Amino acid sequence: MQLSLRYLSSRSDEWKALVQKLDNLLCNTNERKVKVCCARETVPKKTVPGEQCDICTDYPRKCVFDFKLEMLKSDADGRRADGRLRSVLAYNGTIPGPPIVICEGDELVVNFKNKITGKMTNMDGSSSVTTLHFHGIREKTRPWSDGVPFVSQCPITPEGQSHPKNHNPFPFPYGFNTDVDGAPAGTYWYHSHVGAQRTNGAYGALIIKEKGTSIIKKNIIDDASNTLVLQEWYESSTNQVPVSLLVNGNGRIGELINTGDDEQITAHLKGKGACFNLTENKHFHPDNFTTNYTEFHVKPGYQYRFRVIGAISQNLPLRLSIENHTFTAIAMDSRNIQPVTNLTDLWLAAGERYDILVNTTEEYDQSGMAYKIKVIGYTDQPDNHCPLCTIAWLKYPKQYINYTHVTDSACTGFHLPSPLRTLNPVPNKYTAWKNRIKYPHWKYPSTIGGIFIADLREPKSKSKSTITNLANTQYIEFDGNITFNGLRMSYPPVPFLLQDPADKPDRCGSECNGQPPSTKCTTKNPATCAANEYCNCQHVVKEPWAPVKVPWARDWWVEIVLVNNNEGAAAHPIHQHGGWYWVVGEGQFGCNINSKFIRQQDKINNIPRNFDNPPAKDTIQVPPRGYVIVRTKLDNAGTWIFHCHINYHVTIGMAMVLQIGELKHQDWSTGPLTRNVNVPCETPPPPPGGGPTTIYWFYGMENAERCVTPG
Repeated sequence: MQLSLRYLSSRSDEWKALVQKLDNLLCNTNERKVKVCCARETVPKKTVPGEQCDICTDYPRKCVFDFKLEMLKSDADGRRADGRLRSVLAYNGTIPGPPIVICEGDELVVNFKNKITGKMTNMDGSSSVTTLHFHGIREKTRPWSDGVPFVSQCPITPEGQSHPKNHNPFPFPYGFNTDVDGAPAGTYWYHSHVGAQRTNGAYGALIIKEKGTSIIKKNIIDDASNTLVLQEWYESSTNQVPVSLLVNGNGRIGELINTGDDEQITAHLKGKGACFNLTENKHFHPDNFTTNYTEFHVKPGYQYRFRVIGAISQNLPLRLSIENHTFTAIAMDSRNIQPVTNLTDLWLAAGERYDILVNTTEEYDQSGMAYKIKVIGYTDQPDNHCPLCTIAWLKYPKQYINYTHVTDSACTGFHLPSPLRTLNPVPNKYTAWKNRIKYPHWKYPSTIGGIFIADLREPKSKSKSTITNLANTQYIEFDGNITFNGLRMSYPPVPFLLQDPADKPDRCGSECNGQPPSTKCTTKNPATCAANEYCNCQHVVKEPWAPVKVPWARDWWVEIVLVNNNEGAAAHPIHQHGGWYWVVGEGQFGCNINSKFIRQQDKINNIPRNFDNPPAKDTIQVPPRGYVIVRTKLDNAGTWIFHCHINYHVTIGMAMVLQIGELKHQDWSTGPLTRNVNVPCETPPPPPGGGPTTIYWFYGMENAERCVTPG
């Protein structure tokens, strides 16, 4: 069979389609150890340095990168950030880390080493262990490569501190195969999944380029270097006052700089918003800048594809606009959408990505200054007070760049005049939701207003019967304690993925078994939950795996209704690992709500769902006093974290694990990692409440104690 498949895979497109069907049958058997995993895996791939993979070829390649994460100072080109000297974490010495650019059909291997030396104190007290996560990649045959500590692996200790209990190979071979691991062409990114490390610079762009044209026409310039990675930057690794914005790691601060006290910082981290105090910036030297704003060079009369990545850390959504230009959105979170034209601006929250097309004009001032790409956010949400802003340059031939320019603290010139046509506005204003442009009215380019995610559509038809084959519905409510259903996530000493058999005594949540429509779910919560405002436990929602080889199970879906119950709460950006969910519903009310209210409204058909080409995402903001309904296909066996992407929120436990299938049935692969329920990781998991043997400190945590040996 292996030889036959290898032969067929080199034949015509019709044969290749047949090979794909056979691949699916082979790759999704219960015996995940089957030697012939995928026909295309048998085709030899040329191993090349990853830096050479940005140009696509007509043959498949294995693109190999060597990465190391180090603690450094912002004292060298490539990591100067906003020009101030502070401690940073950097992949291969740069912020962002080196861009990973590969093509459809390629396999990615990142040989990763933890080279953090000494102790870097982060805001959350996290240690010097680390992991690497490819944000948006399904990892369909490699759930062990998802990079989440205590969920898919033990954290990686610094080089030279290897220990058998880590269960990890060295260097760690992170990666995926674009053909079989659910990684179509699109815009992704990578980052550490430990503590506040990505806040301090541990992130970078990941681009998978299309080999064909698809919706990208030949007259469109699609250069992966036209990528904007947006992040807010903090005073230091221990002082979480946001002081600047970075585009591709570059920014500046003017004469005034934000400072703040503990109360302001705590309000900012909790997502409630805060205005900080402006004081003199002692680092401001207008005649001696050490940094420049990022530049993009364009020619008139073309369409340019720009990729925008929200590598945002806390609750600070950012708005992008381009001086004297409108643009068209063609993709979000790596998935194509029906194009949204004539946009004036675009908002991104933590973890979101958008691909846009910019038409360059023939009528520009050839002797004038380059246009500004303007990025702004507000530390006081939802009233849009207390701005932070920055720019990048969009330069046409013969235009000049003002290298002395610096944005001021009032963000002068960043106000957008009406009328506006805005994509993905922060959903924290009920009036904006009521007055939004609904589908299909936004298809008219002259229609003005806000366009929300639920009103977008995918270009390809998804069968209603497919997405409506429902296994069960889960309701997840957020509350003021920054939890899911009053449960604050704690982690096991042995990662969920590696537990053989599963270690369940400390688990809470739901366990669902059986085939739809006969799936039965039971709920388990610790007895202490009833007496407390919230409780710490290993929050797992277990769902049946729908292997492709079983015809009646191919289209099993789980529905998750996310309920954000209070006015003034953050519009939590909820991210799912292991694949996309399809957004079939979204709504907002003018009063406080809860899960009970949404269930009651659902019973009387007041909670509508859309099954007509609903959009797919892996990160979405859930409106305060509102809800979002998502459906996830149960075809990717593994343990996948589902969490708020506000860094402080996931750190203190606003997360759960979506478990699909079970290891005991060989439903998923553990790759090179060691399975064992009795051997914990060398580094213990950080409990949200602190203690008992290790205290990971964060703002607002409960009092914690630990005993130490004298001397």
